[in-house]
Amino acid sequence: MAIFETDNSYQTKAERSLHHALMQYQEDLSKLTPERVGQFIMHHYNKQRPRLLNLDSYYKGINTKINSATSRRIDEYGADVRLGHPFAQEIVDFHTAFSVGNPIHISVDQDNNGQEDKHEQLDKINQENGVDSLFYDLFADMSKYGRAFANVYREGDAEKITRLSPTNTFMIYSNDVDPVPIMAVRYTEQSQIDDDLDYQPYVIETWTDDEYKASRPTAIADGTVVDGYNVAKTTKLTTLPIVEFWNNTQRMGDFDGVISLIDAYDAAQSDTANYMQDSNDAMLVIKGDIDDLLEGADLAADPDDKEYLEKLAKEKQELVDNIRKSRTLFLKSGISGAGQQTTVSADYIHKQYDTAGVEAYKNRLYKNIHSFSRTPDVSDENFASNASGVAMQYKQLGVIQLAKTKRRSFSKGLSSVYGIVEALEKAASGPWKLDYQDIKFMYTDNLPTDDVATVQILQQSGAKFPHEYLDRYAPGIDTSELEKMRERENEPVNAMQEEMKRLQDKTSQLGDENDE
Repeated sequence: MAIFETDNSYQTKAERSLHHALMQYQEDLSKLTPERVGQFIMHHYNKQRPRLLNLDSYYKGINTKINSATSRRIDEYGADVRLGHPFAQEIVDFHTAFSVGNPIHISVDQDNNGQEDKHEQLDKINQENGVDSLFYDLFADMSKYGRAFANVYREGDAEKITRLSPTNTFMIYSNDVDPVPIMAVRYTEQSQIDDDLDYQPYVIETWTDDEYKASRPTAIADGTVVDGYNVAKTTKLTTLPIVEFWNNTQRMGDFDGVISLIDAYDAAQSDTANYMQDSNDAMLVIKGDIDDLLEGADLAADPDDKEYLEKLAKEKQELVDNIRKSRTLFLKSGISGAGQQTTVSADYIHKQYDTAGVEAYKNRLYKNIHSFSRTPDVSDENFASNASGVAMQYKQLGVIQLAKTKRRSFSKGLSSVYGIVEALEKAASGPWKLDYQDIKFMYTDNLPTDDVATVQILQQSGAKFPHEYLDRYAPGIDTSELEKMRERENEPVNAMQEEMKRLQDKTSQLGDENDE
């Protein structure tokens, strides 16, 4: 499959660019020579990596459109505020926290064959790799870039799971009807002290089912990698140890579809800020007879003296520039119909601003960004109102539906990760008793809950809770202090109970003596 061919059905440059940026690489394994892999690397470096870096910039709040040189205002003497809003970060963090903010519950199907040993093996792998934090980062990558990568390898007598950056890692799939991964590629930039952009050395790594290769430092920026690379290290493998997670079938991030709306919102807010600053420096207009040092200079000039005319034009332009810099216009008064001079005056002028219209436009953009990214606007006054549970679920319907799709895709990737762990354990003859297909992943929505109201409802229904449990909901009070206070309150009761028990014992003793 030629990766540089273009499809005539793509009508615009933007569509062709997106087509290449989202392309799934496919090839026959037998054709993946160093030269062919070099072509894939160059395509990823030039066609896919820029989009991924752009998404990362938006996530960091460095919105490329508003910060580009072409976004400079035409009026170079006016304010040039450029406001970037981190909507991308809000979208990614919200969807990630909603789905995996509460740790994923990883368990094994119940059976009677070494169930305890299976749980111990699974817990050991998870604890050694800190999977709660690791899986959160992978899910965030999937949400941000539309893809994420995990590397599983054996170190010592245990398996390690690490995250690889999507900006320099990609997968090549087979040409089958149902493509399967056949090679993973990563190119890692080496440190350059002199910052020579014409030669940035990269180490190229490739993984297949049976072999790992690492190259000597190779140039990529100047295009020499298309001629292949020299392999410096080769290691035998038992399985392809890289897993790619897909956010959706298009491998698009959660804020990909609203970048244009974010750009429009940035531009509108920047224009508002520029207007506010320019209003503080409103242009002063003075109407009256003011001497113009250049008045009549055109009449006195020789029409054939081009050098003088050019100099005069330059001086006039400098005068106009100085007037604009000082935000002041000097205008002469006119003559009335009666032949009298008009009144001299001075005031400020500035552009008219449709406050209501502009604010309505920005609010519409703000709502559209949240709506089309399926991210609830928690700042909405109506969002936290006393709505019923069903009404609140409808408000969250978009994020809930999206989360189900994302979780299914993520679980598929996690299953592949544990499948690699199993393959590495069996290759090392480890005491592995798990079948990775029996591992289940359960997600818990990370939503605020009113535990106090829930407890009150249960108590009203007749449920009983120990004081130690209820003490947790006491605001601003240490539970240990509550226990000490309760012990002091119970001291008289305990003393009375002890006295009553002593009297009962004595009465019982006297009764026994009378019987004798």
